Amino acid sequence: MLLTELKALWGQLANPKFLHFLLEPLLLWGVLAGTFAWMISVWWLKDRRAQLCSLLLLAVSAFSIYPIMKGRRQTGPAFTGNIALQNAQDIRREDTQWAYYTLGGLAVAGFFLTGEGRGKIGTAMGLMLVTGGLATSVLSLWLQEREVAVFHPEARRPRMAWQWQSTHPVFGHSCSYPGSPC
Repeated sequence: MLLTELKALWGQLANPKFLHFLLEPLLLWGVLAGTFAWMISVWWLKDRRAQLCSLLLLAVSAFSIYPIMKGRRQTGPAFTGNIALQNAQDIRREDTQWAYYTLGGLAVAGFFLTGEGRGKIGTAMGLMLVTGGLATSVLSLWLQEREVAVFHPEARRPRMAWQWQSTHPVFGHSCSYPGSPC
């Protein structure tokens, strides 16, 4: 039983859609963990090995954008719903992948430009890594929220009645939310 499941799992690793879904959390959680690990290793632990591990985590997480985007292109439309929304999300992902490559490049440069005796260059690189890591994490969170809006609209928190645009002439609210008297 277990061996059969492991073989099936191993076979799924060649599936671009499965690989896309498997790696996608790295764009948010890997970058965020790498950024916090970098801050802890530089300002608290002051250990070069911990710094290198955090830089490796940042680089691997950021450069995972390549297989993710490759898998996304190979899989085609994910659902038969609103294709225009899905295409807009694909364009959004394509247009923002430079941020991940930039962060990955900063992490690789950090291997050589940070550490003992690097002076102002090392300090500047450390601050760029923190700023870039946090900014990329916010970007990842925003992109993930957009993914949820496109692919899983039922998972979003429903709006309150006062947040809906006033479209009904008598009741003054949208007729599209649950419990509407329209």
